[in-house]
Amino acid sequence: MTSGLIGRDRELADLLRRLDEAVGGTPQLVTCSGEPGIGKTRLMTELTGLARRRGVRTLWSRAMELPDAPPFRLWQPVLGDGFGEGEPISGRAALFERFAARLDSGVTPTLFVIDDVQWADEPSLLGLLHVVRQLRTQRILVCVTERDAVADAAPGWRMVKADLLREAGSRTIQLTGLTPAAAAACLAAEAGRPVTDELAARIHAMTAGNPFYLREFGRALRDGADPELPLPATLRQVIQGRVARLSPRAQEFLRAASIMGDQFAIAVVARLIGRPAAECLSAVDEAAATGLLTTATEPGSMRFAHALVKEALREGLPLQQRVVWHTRAADAIEALYPDALDAFSAGLARHYAEAAIAGDREPARRWARRAGDLALRELAFEEAVRLYGLAVANADDAAPGERSRTLLARATASQRAGDLAAARADCSAAVAVARRVNDAALRAECALVLEPIGDRAWDRDIHAWCAEALAGDIPDLLRARLLARLTEAAVYLGQLDEASETSGAAMALAESVADDETRVAALRARQLACTGPEHRDEYAVLAAEMVAAGVRTGNAATEMWGHLWTIDSLWTRGAIGGVATELSRLRWCVRHTGGPMANWHLLIAEATFAQGRGDLAEAARLGEQAYRLAESIGHPAGEGAYRALLTVIGHHGGQLDITCTPPPTRMSGEVRNALFAALGIAFPLVERGRLQEGESLYRSLGPPRQWEIPPYFVLNALVTGGAVATALGAVGDIRYFADRLREHRGFHVAGTGGSGHYLGPVELWLGKFAAALGDTDAAESDLRTAGRICRDIGARCFAVEADCELAELVSADAPGEAIALADAALPLAESYGMAPWVRRLRTIIGAHTRSTTLSPRELEVAELIATGATNRDIARTLTISERTAQNHVQHILTKLGVDNRGQIAAWMRRSG
Repeated sequence: MTSGLIGRDRELADLLRRLDEAVGGTPQLVTCSGEPGIGKTRLMTELTGLARRRGVRTLWSRAMELPDAPPFRLWQPVLGDGFGEGEPISGRAALFERFAARLDSGVTPTLFVIDDVQWADEPSLLGLLHVVRQLRTQRILVCVTERDAVADAAPGWRMVKADLLREAGSRTIQLTGLTPAAAAACLAAEAGRPVTDELAARIHAMTAGNPFYLREFGRALRDGADPELPLPATLRQVIQGRVARLSPRAQEFLRAASIMGDQFAIAVVARLIGRPAAECLSAVDEAAATGLLTTATEPGSMRFAHALVKEALREGLPLQQRVVWHTRAADAIEALYPDALDAFSAGLARHYAEAAIAGDREPARRWARRAGDLALRELAFEEAVRLYGLAVANADDAAPGERSRTLLARATASQRAGDLAAARADCSAAVAVARRVNDAALRAECALVLEPIGDRAWDRDIHAWCAEALAGDIPDLLRARLLARLTEAAVYLGQLDEASETSGAAMALAESVADDETRVAALRARQLACTGPEHRDEYAVLAAEMVAAGVRTGNAATEMWGHLWTIDSLWTRGAIGGVATELSRLRWCVRHTGGPMANWHLLIAEATFAQGRGDLAEAARLGEQAYRLAESIGHPAGEGAYRALLTVIGHHGGQLDITCTPPPTRMSGEVRNALFAALGIAFPLVERGRLQEGESLYRSLGPPRQWEIPPYFVLNALVTGGAVATALGAVGDIRYFADRLREHRGFHVAGTGGSGHYLGPVELWLGKFAAALGDTDAAESDLRTAGRICRDIGARCFAVEADCELAELVSADAPGEAIALADAALPLAESYGMAPWVRRLRTIIGAHTRSTTLSPRELEVAELIATGATNRDIARTLTISERTAQNHVQHILTKLGVDNRGQIAAWMRRSG
């Protein structure tokens, strides 16, 4: 017999309360943690039954202990057969969105139970984390059960658990052993007869109240164990004792099944022991009757009642028997499922690996590569890394080229999973083999796996590997790709002349081989080499070609890069409306590309758009998301891009401490040019008024005429350098920056290549520099133009900045206009959160308010004007002629330096 739910009333009540909250629109995540056999699954089973009776939709998934299941199996209960339905999924973000959409029925509340989550594959768990983070008001309760022993957890759970537990609405229930009274009740229910207090106490002491252990001892008592005899010292002995009472055929079947994992197909186990499946059914029934096996969800399959049952059976198997059975298991799977071997490839790899101790490692290596390739295609990058690792472990007797290509496959998976250190290590090992065997093609393959990222040591390796491979005799297709990759590394290393030459050569070769993938590689290389202002037109053409290539080949990642380049090109022209359109296209591409870096680029692009339009808080929020994402995978671009964005946000909203301090030591190797570090800190320092510190950094770069400015940083360097020079009063430097910037009139200053930010039209900075040089006519003209441009394109903060600079410029000669400009800009600056500019605008207004004195009669007239009175109204109220009233109004306009009665009214409101 089976005992009911004993001793868990408090935990069940807690779960039901959380279910009620979820049904009410507050989604919940509950982790039920405890040792094996403590009753986690039993508790969830009871909860599921009660939820169904309340009309809640229930879904149940169970992770497999052994890594034979295909990736994302955890989500099959949610998707059903929906993995292949509808629009093809080419990115993990899109796949995870499908998980979330299927989990939320929209009408009926949902309970989703994941049992034994500690064994789940990492891709499935990343999907779970994504879904939980999307929960807002959905009526969903997600319950996961886990073994609390870290040693029992697969790597994926160890990686993801902490992030899940940090999410809002997350709660952990820790199950411990039953109380002595509840333990005695559990024993009696399982034994089918009363148990003495003394015996119950002895068993409770041995089991610490673990329900599974208690039931096993109860079964032993029910099966005739003498309570007066000493009880077995371990639970394994109890299980082994139960197995020993089965028939020889049942024992043989169970031991063979133990090598298959916690779930197995009866037909496969039958082949292990050399019997027809029909003859094994009696053994299955016998084991199930004793509670050692239960029915699995898949037809024709069974599973062990508990992992300890399987372990107790497997630990006594002789090594030779294990090898024989693993070999037979692989043969059986290949024979029984010839048309579905991809689905069994991970299991075949495991069985062949276990049998490889006999000497033949090739099947394990072959199936692990096949399973890894499948996982990579299905976007299960972490699972691909594990499977390729199994192939590498069985590659000792393989040819050098085969082992190296397996290492490169794992490096590719590691890079896509974000483990850059592991990817670099595998590539380095493969390069060493290629050098040893003098294989030119292999050297080329090694050089093409990793992409430059801005880390000097990493990029030097890629540059050296490409140069070495190009020295060999290789086909034009490989040569074109190597030239493209060499260009990318050269740009990041600052070798710009080389990059211009090699990118041109790559484009020419790509034309001759007529291969889409090679053409895309050449386009990417040429784009990097053409980031300078002089290449604006070619840059736009390259972007359009990249989009067309992505559409033509159906490759979302290729199209994504084309849209990113188009956005860069649009920013240099100030086409913010066009950026908005491209962002919608970019989002689609990112959803269908997947991976952390694609999402990072999207977040940076969205943050820049928000910053350019003046939504500073949203820009900061998106920028932080991008930074955290890059930080989580160790990508060096994240730190620099985030600091650059914060600096430009701070230009309008006020500089933060982080922008005024040097970057962490770990970033020093990634800064590609001293200008990035020095100007990136000097600019916010002088804006905070810390002139001495800013000057020290600025002067450390030497005279501006001697600066070596990378092409992609030209406008940024001229603008930020000029801003620092203006704050320091360095007239000669200001004139140099203005002279160089003047040739770029009509364009806009923006960061490109993943360091997104926008700094306004060139005219804005020319106007500011001209004002600093005393050329008021040029300054006024450029500032008026800048203000008009910014208003036209919707660059709201920059429009306020231009008007504020213009108001300060004309303040002495046209105080009325200065007040009008400041008065119109002030409420906008306040609403956009532009604290430094609010102070400057108030200073302009306050200075003129204090310096303007009206006579008592003029004040009376001004008060009447503020109420909307006409000249006739004023004359009647003050008992003066209408002509005299008109003269008073004209005097007031002249004194205040304003043009109309509305501005008089505004002055009266400001002055009180």
